[in-house]
Amino acid sequence: MNNATGTAPDDDTESFKLALTFLSIAVLTFLSQTFTGLNIGLMSLDTAQLKVLIDVPNKDEAAMDAARYARKILPLRQQGNLLLCTILLGNTAVNAAMAQLLADYAGGFIGFLLTTAIIVILCEIVPQSVCTRHGLFLGAAGSPIIRLAMLLFYPITKPYALVLDRLFPQRENLLDRSQLQALVEYQKSAAPGMLAEGQAEMLIGALGMAQKTVSEVMVKLDAACSLSPKDILDYAFIAQVVQQGFSRFPVVEPSSGQVVGLLHCKDLLSLRDPEYDHLEEVRGRSATVGELLEALRQAGREREVFVCGEDTTLMALLSEFKRRPHLAVVSDGEGPEARHVGIVTLHNIFGTILQAQGNSFFSEDVGSSPRRHQQAGALHLFDRTRLESMAAGKEQLGEDEAGAVMSFLVATLPKIFSQQHVNSTKLLELLRELRPEFVPKRTELYRSGFETTKVTLVLQGAFHLTSGADQCESTVGPWACLGVGVLLAKADKYTSDFTAVALTDAFILQLERQRYLQAAASDRLGHIDSLA
Repeated sequence: MNNATGTAPDDDTESFKLALTFLSIAVLTFLSQTFTGLNIGLMSLDTAQLKVLIDVPNKDEAAMDAARYARKILPLRQQGNLLLCTILLGNTAVNAAMAQLLADYAGGFIGFLLTTAIIVILCEIVPQSVCTRHGLFLGAAGSPIIRLAMLLFYPITKPYALVLDRLFPQRENLLDRSQLQALVEYQKSAAPGMLAEGQAEMLIGALGMAQKTVSEVMVKLDAACSLSPKDILDYAFIAQVVQQGFSRFPVVEPSSGQVVGLLHCKDLLSLRDPEYDHLEEVRGRSATVGELLEALRQAGREREVFVCGEDTTLMALLSEFKRRPHLAVVSDGEGPEARHVGIVTLHNIFGTILQAQGNSFFSEDVGSSPRRHQQAGALHLFDRTRLESMAAGKEQLGEDEAGAVMSFLVATLPKIFSQQHVNSTKLLELLRELRPEFVPKRTELYRSGFETTKVTLVLQGAFHLTSGADQCESTVGPWACLGVGVLLAKADKYTSDFTAVALTDAFILQLERQRYLQAAASDRLGHIDSLA
């Protein structure tokens, strides 16, 4: 009877101890899994990567979740050596306690197998596999446990962390230029849909641009679109130059092959504008390009000629273009005796970025393409690609484009567009409202005997004109003005006396009569009747 009453409490105690042991092993297994998993999940996340996740713009829902997790992890990860010491100490302590508990119930070889199976399989392999794939989320979820462990182990781990900080200071793992380029190329091949079409090529081109020099992208001077000081600036020559569609032209001395000046398209068009007093000396006669340069120089309006060396990097030149004209002359040395060998423009730099591997916009070879040689003279104001983009997007003219159009109109049609008839500021505002339009081949733009209210400026393409009672035929091209009589007519309605049909696909600008009248009347410069 006594034995029976004596053994019952012992059995209850043994059962309680066994249950407590299994519970302790379960808790220790969980802690071991946590420390092991977070060792992978937290230590594999670089501080730079976490900052990128936090600062990424235009976040969607997934990116907002990732940023929230990163904010929880970043303060821990910034204490890299202290975090490492805490995780390793905690993991070692938990595994040692677990092995001790298991040894009391399964000794010898069986205990060794059981301890190894639990620690290796459950506490090492499984958590590391999971945290490798979901380290950000699990790292944020387990951060409270790590904070508590850091507080408990602080007296032990802090001295070690200080020594490690001294010996192995923490650094952010940033990628250099070549590594970034390789990353973009790998992402392009592994996940081609992640970036929009052309973005990967642009990134690769921009990263590779820093290693390129001016000599690799410049166009040789003899292949560039340039002017000679002896060129005579009559109307035919100016019209021919303007139709090239460039904004800047280097002036090259034939005997020396050196660039002696730089002219803007506006300078050529302004030669026939009476509003430019500083050109009075060369206006009204067959002046030369050299005389125009000298007149601009004496008036203090000379265009700067920026000279750079062949070894100048494109990045350095791009920085210079922020405060200088977007055309640089390339020399083969230093000093006044250095020979000018080529030119490079902002367009060439953009081309270097866009013509990265496989880009469809710049697939032609820079050194051999005639089209590239044409573009080398200066920036295009109205090249076909630009006009197609503007027409498709219904874009208004930019300031430079509207200014070039205004200078041309003032020079060729002074009775309509000069300062005496419409204020230049109002005219520029009016022109900036215009949008290039695409006209397909065989489109009839004007028909004889029909009313019209628009004046047309041809930017690109050709039109066949039939006019008069005799049906005289002619052909006009870029920078031709059609329907000028709309603005000269006394009546509100104007009947066209000619027919205009597009011979090719064309791009045009059209100005409404009513908008012109509003601009002219707004500054009290007189009614359109005075133009007749």
